[in-house]
Amino acid sequence: MVVFSQIPYGILVAISCVMFGLANAAPSPIDSKKSSGSDSSNNDSSEKSFTLPPLIPNRVIPPHLPHSPNNFDVESENIARNLQWFQQHGGNMNVTKREDNTVGGMTLEVPENAPPIPGDSNGIIKASSSQINSYKKYTALANIAYCEGVVPLTNWICKRCLNYVPDGKIIKTFTSYTYDINGYILRSDAEKTIYLAFRGTKSFKNAVADLQFVLKTYPNVKGAKVHEGFLEAYNEVIASFFPTMLDQITAFPKYKVVILGHSLGGAQALLAGIDLYQRDVRFSPDNMSIVTAGCPRVGNPTFAQYFNSIRVPFARIVNKRDIVPHLPPQSFGFLHPGIEVWIKSTNNIQICEQNTESKKCSNSIVPFTSIYDHTHYFYTNESDKSCS
Repeated sequence: MVVFSQIPYGILVAISCVMFGLANAAPSPIDSKKSSGSDSSNNDSSEKSFTLPPLIPNRVIPPHLPHSPNNFDVESENIARNLQWFQQHGGNMNVTKREDNTVGGMTLEVPENAPPIPGDSNGIIKASSSQINSYKKYTALANIAYCEGVVPLTNWICKRCLNYVPDGKIIKTFTSYTYDINGYILRSDAEKTIYLAFRGTKSFKNAVADLQFVLKTYPNVKGAKVHEGFLEAYNEVIASFFPTMLDQITAFPKYKVVILGHSLGGAQALLAGIDLYQRDVRFSPDNMSIVTAGCPRVGNPTFAQYFNSIRVPFARIVNKRDIVPHLPPQSFGFLHPGIEVWIKSTNNIQICEQNTESKKCSNSIVPFTSIYDHTHYFYTNESDKSCS
């Protein structure tokens, strides 16, 4: 089982699933020419003077929204239906909805008499064995970012490391100061692939702000907004990985690029993939993809539809009743882009055919979600603690 158990349970509950709010430090905007410097386990002085490439005009065109943004909310209907079922079957929301049991109206633990997970429906296909193996691999590589032997020690020698990418060469690891965003850049010459992976929540530094689901203008695309804390965290770390990714694609122009992240790391992976696409034509839907596990909602419907319009492949994996992909709630104006891969049960992994969100996949179980499922993605014979 890939277990993200290095994230202390108490920390996860205390910060209510890594939802950043307003922070004391406010790094420069994403579209500024100078990116803020950040501490890195193997940084160099060039980071502090790194200048972001300019935005490519035809890659930041805002999308045409087909209907009112309010119509994108497919979650509220399911919440109402499931709450009604719960109460009709003896559930007591006066107890279940206590402040220490819920975040954004979603439960941290599933009550005993919660509605069962619905059966299969139209618009959903079952993942093939090859797809499942790929998702397991990418989730494991995101998980490896939690291993201190890899970040910051730069040792690609752990059992899981060698199992999934035997010839992996760590090009760089990075750590930001204020938000404690960590990650690594890895290259596999056998796979002809460059990996960029971001770590999720592990420390109290990831919780510098209160639980405020605040949308902030995303300056690169007109009308788009993103979670304020996620954007500020990204702005702090961008100089740590961006120049290295440019160097790698220059040296290996035929290689694929795969961007990964779990939890908060998934939000960073999404912002990083978009930014690379917007600023360098060598990053495109033909060679770049994004895979996240337990990623929270990052932006508003305009942001989500913009991402879908650029056609960069994006698979967001959701494990069973994981609470984090349902935060911030859709009712706060947030929407996921991409294709959902729902681990409905151990032997039933489904791919939702609808781009953006569907009411048929993991949204079907809200508000009865689980923090436990956020830390347990896919079943293997390895334990997260055995990073050595």
